[in-house]
Amino acid sequence: MDQEKIGSFIRELRREKGLTQESLAEELGVSQRSVSRWETGKTMPDYALLPALCEILEVNAAELLNARRIEGESVAKNEVTAATRTLIALAGDKKALRRLLGAVISAVLTIACALGLYAGEFSVSVDSTDELERAINDYHFVAEVNADVLERKALGSRLFVLYGDRDRPGLCGLACLEKGALGGYRFLSCDDSDERWICARAVTVGRRQYCVSYGVNDLPGIDAYGICGMLYWDGESAATDPPGPAVLEEYTDAPFLHITEINKNMMLWTQRIRYYAQGEEISASEMRDRYGERGGETSSGTGSAELWLFYVYEGLVFLLGFVFVRYFLL
Repeated sequence: MDQEKIGSFIRELRREKGLTQESLAEELGVSQRSVSRWETGKTMPDYALLPALCEILEVNAAELLNARRIEGESVAKNEVTAATRTLIALAGDKKALRRLLGAVISAVLTIACALGLYAGEFSVSVDSTDELERAINDYHFVAEVNADVLERKALGSRLFVLYGDRDRPGLCGLACLEKGALGGYRFLSCDDSDERWICARAVTVGRRQYCVSYGVNDLPGIDAYGICGMLYWDGESAATDPPGPAVLEEYTDAPFLHITEINKNMMLWTQRIRYYAQGEEISASEMRDRYGERGGETSSGTGSAELWLFYVYEGLVFLLGFVFVRYFLL
């Protein structure tokens, strides 16, 4: 099929009829630009338009698609065959174009849905303190807080945020967020405590284990604290009551947030913290006399199943997208 030759033939017939591109386009219900592209051989008329085009130009389909006048009333078999092949090609091209368009639209919609789902999951912005405080307030579903962000520290894809409560002085909280590939964050947990002493958490990031300790209440006279723990392997502990702390930190003025890497085979007793003044351990009873009772904790957290469910949804979106793309391409 010689598109340029057919286009030139259409232009020649149009001029013979005294038609302009605009008038021909108007009769066919298409744009003038479409007629121009036919005549320059850039595109072919839609096969559905061929009967009307042939009627206006007073030629038959075989003449139009062979790009020449055929003398006499009969049409040679080879000329009909060539015209038929051209019609089939035009119809096939149109169908192929629709299939390709369907596949492209399916792929675009799949990517858009996946990105939208991802952005909705990792929707927390930490660019400003005000935005982060509002997000912490909204995340709480066990207790209400009026968060006051005090410190933040990043560790790999995790962000740990120490906050207080403007409505309840002395309360402290630790938020743990996970960073997504698009830059947004999602919450993993928020632990609130009216603990008057120091709080601690053991966390695993990647293949490493860390101790996160924090506090918002001043402890005058304390210059160090240690967190007890025990080594273990295959579920068996090496020592049930080690002689010294697994993590020893210098105490700084509150508020503070410390992250210390520990042995990955170390199991911490984060509720068993020792306190020191001038190298001497302070007993629990003396701590209560100095600073009051320890206090309690509440936690708002997202379960592992819920966190992984997001990736299941993403997988389903891509699977459906793949099915639709293959449906249109096959």
